[in-house]
Amino acid sequence: MKTTKAKLWKTLSTKKVFELDGLVVTQDSVLLPNGKKTTYTYTPSVLDSVIIIAINNKKQILLQKEYSHPPHEIMWQLPGGSMLMGEDTVTAAKRELSEESGYSFRNSKLIGYYYANNRRSNKKQYVVLGKNLFEHKLKEDKDEFIESYWISLSKVRQMIKDNEINNINFLAAMSLWFQSEVD
Repeated sequence: MKTTKAKLWKTLSTKKVFELDGLVVTQDSVLLPNGKKTTYTYTPSVLDSVIIIAINNKKQILLQKEYSHPPHEIMWQLPGGSMLMGEDTVTAAKRELSEESGYSFRNSKLIGYYYANNRRSNKKQYVVLGKNLFEHKLKEDKDEFIESYWISLSKVRQMIKDNEINNINFLAAMSLWFQSEVD
């Protein structure tokens, strides 16, 4: 098998080509390692996001269902959302969990992060494990219509195996958590 060493690209110029409702599309002119010039289109991120694995005292995980557009499906997800400017990860996780479920946590662990779409964005999604939950309701987002369920870990594993859960952020977060439990 022929292998080529990975090399950095050189950015020659950057321009914003589109902006609407918080979506920004940027295009870079880049010089590839082979000397060729090309353009690369992506969506730069100003704010990262959090996803929360919330576990109650019965060892159940909080799963949610919400409509996702454009797949036009009601999908399983974990609570989470964008961090605010200057907001630390745990504060963002507490806020998002409270807005979406009416709970917060006393104990947390930052499990890790991943790039949600590394080929088209630099946005990181941080995975936070929240335990020792208590009721704490913040105002809901007006455009979110979420159903919440407490589900056992064995059932969640089966749902993943049966492809009932096909949300990449959910799967990546659970993968990081499963690995952190093994280490």
